[in-house]
Amino acid sequence: MWQKILEQRKIVVLITTMQEAFSAIIPFFLLSSFLTLSYFLLDAFHLGFWGLDAAYVRNLMKDFNAFSSVIATLALGYFFGIRFKISPIISSILSVAVFITILHIEQPGNSVELPYGFTPAALIMPFVASWLLMIFYPYFSLRIGVRDAHYHIYRHFNYIFVFFFAYFAAVVLYFGADRILDELIHRFDSLATHFPGILRLAIRDFFVQLFWFFGIHGSHVVNGLMGKEILTELMVPNLSFGEFNRIFVNIGGAGVGIGMIVALFLYARRGTVWFLTKLSAPFVLFNINTLLLYGVIVLNRFFIIPFLFLPLFNLTVAYGVLQFVPMEFSAHTIVWTTPVFFDSYLKGKGNLLLPTLQGLLLIFDIIVYSYYVKRFVKVDFQESRTRKLEESLDLPAELRSREHIRSYAAQREIMEANSRLERLLPEINRENLFVHYQPKIDVETRRCVSFEALIRYRKKGDLAGPDFLPHLEQAGMAPVIDRWVAHRVNDDLEEWKREGFSPRISINLHPDTVNSGKDIAGIVTILEGEDISFEIVERSFLALEEAGKNVALLQKKGFGISIDDFGSGYSSLKTVTQYRIDELKLDKSLIDIINTRKGYLVCKHTTNLCHELGCQVVAEGVETEEQFDRVREIGVDRIQGFYFSKALPPEEIRRYCEEQGIFRS
Repeated sequence: MWQKILEQRKIVVLITTMQEAFSAIIPFFLLSSFLTLSYFLLDAFHLGFWGLDAAYVRNLMKDFNAFSSVIATLALGYFFGIRFKISPIISSILSVAVFITILHIEQPGNSVELPYGFTPAALIMPFVASWLLMIFYPYFSLRIGVRDAHYHIYRHFNYIFVFFFAYFAAVVLYFGADRILDELIHRFDSLATHFPGILRLAIRDFFVQLFWFFGIHGSHVVNGLMGKEILTELMVPNLSFGEFNRIFVNIGGAGVGIGMIVALFLYARRGTVWFLTKLSAPFVLFNINTLLLYGVIVLNRFFIIPFLFLPLFNLTVAYGVLQFVPMEFSAHTIVWTTPVFFDSYLKGKGNLLLPTLQGLLLIFDIIVYSYYVKRFVKVDFQESRTRKLEESLDLPAELRSREHIRSYAAQREIMEANSRLERLLPEINRENLFVHYQPKIDVETRRCVSFEALIRYRKKGDLAGPDFLPHLEQAGMAPVIDRWVAHRVNDDLEEWKREGFSPRISINLHPDTVNSGKDIAGIVTILEGEDISFEIVERSFLALEEAGKNVALLQKKGFGISIDDFGSGYSSLKTVTQYRIDELKLDKSLIDIINTRKGYLVCKHTTNLCHELGCQVVAEGVETEEQFDRVREIGVDRIQGFYFSKALPPEEIRRYCEEQGIFRS
């Protein structure tokens, strides 16, 4: 049940965003853990050097732990901003502003004391704040556009009113939710006071683990919600429930840290997890497992069951043993950073039964964790192999994310593409983006018979091909560009009709577009009735059923179909034979080797086969007279390339057509 919930698409996206944020602040966790360990060693051995002593490091450690909530709020606000396609920096600032306001509500007074560790507000409010920014932006933005000369300087001014509305809405939502939770907690406290001590400890431990799994500092949050009186109550003489918990329940830190680390050492000996395991090991020995939790365990669907329930198993078994086997305990208080086995040995006055009990519990914990670690490693490795296969086939990122939504890495890839896109979008606009048209020349008559629409992009004053397209494709936005090209071609066709000629145009369609019935229907609506041919690369047909339906719709509406880039890596005669293809384009990579024996034979036999099947052949990238002579010799119908003409802007098409004496009405 837990895994099915955590594998829902929206939950995966939410989890991936939070994991991104947590991974970004792992260096902070590492430094904080180092300070905690340093304090323990300095205090235990009464060390001090270079003016550093236990008291100084303790104060620094406390400040780091306090500011961890602010660090988490900033990181989560930033990554949720990216996810919701709003300004990440504005999202981070709003998240911190709401967080500080919440602290004032919870701590009325002259100054605010930062909470120790991660709190629910630090994790929840960045999501709420970013979501509210996204909701309010269309209504309250100042709408400073990309055409404004000062857009890059003042683009964040768009968020001035959005920020204020989102701020007040977030505070009101929190205030209402806080009142409801206070009432529920008050009722639960009244009921819980009648529970036996061990049951109250078990309930407390379950919620501590649950909060930790979602990245919230469990013990401090539960102390605030339920109090911590139970930890000081004596379970048996000289052993409090708190000491019992540290020695027998969470052995090595939250979620049985030693059990986790040993299982990971045994079965996760590859990749980032292996690196984090080795990095965390020295700290886990002293019950400091913050780095391990945020690096491996938090929000990892594979570990939710052992993480939540192994501590409860330890609690039940250890409590039962202590009830039936009388033992004496030392009055000496064991600090929480005392290593495993030493703590039970010292607390039990040297009685080896306590370390033995610890060891037996730990063996069971390791066995259980090993089962889940092996499952995690197996699936993680399988997903890694799947990603490598997809990348070798160059499947679209949109298809990868849909077919393998359970793979966090695929989601992460899309988020990274969106991050790059955030920087690119201000530059991608009608002032910098154009459609030019490259003539297709009939080989026998040497006259233009049609044009291919190609995107051109002004970058730093120069006009070139659109190098941003791979980032758009990764972000799943290729269909947006295809629809934009369709609109521009339609506008140019209308203008040319007024000038008295009607050229035949071919337009490239990205595989994501070909496999989207909605996008194909939209393009048909834009261009229906025009003399248009669509150029489609063969990988578009990988999803045969969907692509086949959409290609059939285009043909039904009277559009021509051309196979583009034949010979560039996806060449297959199956597509030519399975579909009614009007035109096949030999890729430039084949034309570049047409002067070799093998290249000549491939091009010649492909051309002959296409003619037998009733399909015309176009040679792309013809740049020299020698190449032209060779393609004419093998019977290619049409050519494209700089040998005749580069791609021309729309306003030059009329002159070009008049010089050719074609397309007159």
